[in-house]
Amino acid sequence: MGLTIFIKKKKMKKLIILLFIPFISFTQYQNIDYDKRISSIYWMVNGVERNALVYIPKKDLLINVPLIFVWHGHGGSAEKFIKRFPVHKLWKEAIVVFPQGVNSKSPWDIKAEKTGWQFQIGDYKDRDIKFFDTMYTYFSNAFPIDDERVYCTGSSNGGTFTYILLQLRPKVFAAAAPAITANIGLENIHEMSLPPIPIFHTSGKKENSFTKQKKLVNYIIKDRKAEYVGYWNDNILAEYYKSDNGNLVWFKHNDGHRWRTKDTALIVDFFKKINNKISSK
Repeated sequence: MGLTIFIKKKKMKKLIILLFIPFISFTQYQNIDYDKRISSIYWMVNGVERNALVYIPKKDLLINVPLIFVWHGHGGSAEKFIKRFPVHKLWKEAIVVFPQGVNSKSPWDIKAEKTGWQFQIGDYKDRDIKFFDTMYTYFSNAFPIDDERVYCTGSSNGGTFTYILLQLRPKVFAAAAPAITANIGLENIHEMSLPPIPIFHTSGKKENSFTKQKKLVNYIIKDRKAEYVGYWNDNILAEYYKSDNGNLVWFKHNDGHRWRTKDTALIVDFFKKINNKISSK
C-alpha cells in the first residue's frame, strides 16, 4: 500500500492532500480548514467522484480518535443531515463523517431520481460498500483512529445501509445505531448475520413499517438470546436487552417515520457508553 501526500498552503490555513492507495485504486483530494473544522472531502471510487462532509476535531484532540459514519436517508443530503443531526456537536473529540449518496433506486424510486444508498446487498455491484471502504481506509491512514471506537448510524435508507455494512464489514464497528428501517438488504431475514456488537435501533410507533421493524428487532433479540432487563438509561421509550452476543436497545418514539433531531443525543450517548464499557445506567 502506497501513500503519497502533497501539502500546499493556501492563506496559511488550508491543506490540500493527495492520497493514492493502489489496492483500492482511487485518487482523493482533501481540503481541511481547522478553523471551521467541517470540510468537504472528495474521492474517486471506480471512476465516480464521491464526497462527504467531515468534522475533524482540534489538532490537540487527534489522539486515539473515535470515528463515526452517519448515513442520510433516500432523497436526503449530507448538507441537510449534518444540520439536522449534529453528531459532531455532541462528541467533539470524534471524527464524524456525513457521506453524500448518489442517485439510487428503491421500491419507491424505481427510476433512481433521488440520492441514497444501495437498497439490497449486491445492488450496483456494492458501489456504496466500496465507497465506505475507500473512506475507512483513508481515515485509518490519515488520522490516529481508535480501531475499537468506530461506529455507524443512519436514517431510513441510511439505516438499511447500516445493516448492510454490519453484514458485509462485520469486524469494523464497535456499535451501530440504525434508525427507522425494516430493510436489512436481504429478502429473507433468516439469512441475516450480524456481528456480536451492541445495536441501538430507533423506530417511530406511527410509521407504516413499524410492524416490520418490530419483526426485525424481535428476530435479533431471539437470535442473540437476549434478555429484557428494563429501560435503557431510565428512558421509558427505550427497551434494553442484554446478551453475550451483543446488547440491544430498541428506542420507540411516538411519532412517524422520523429520526428526530433530539434523538441524536441518545445515539451519541449510547456510543459513548460502549466506549466506556458501560451498557446501562
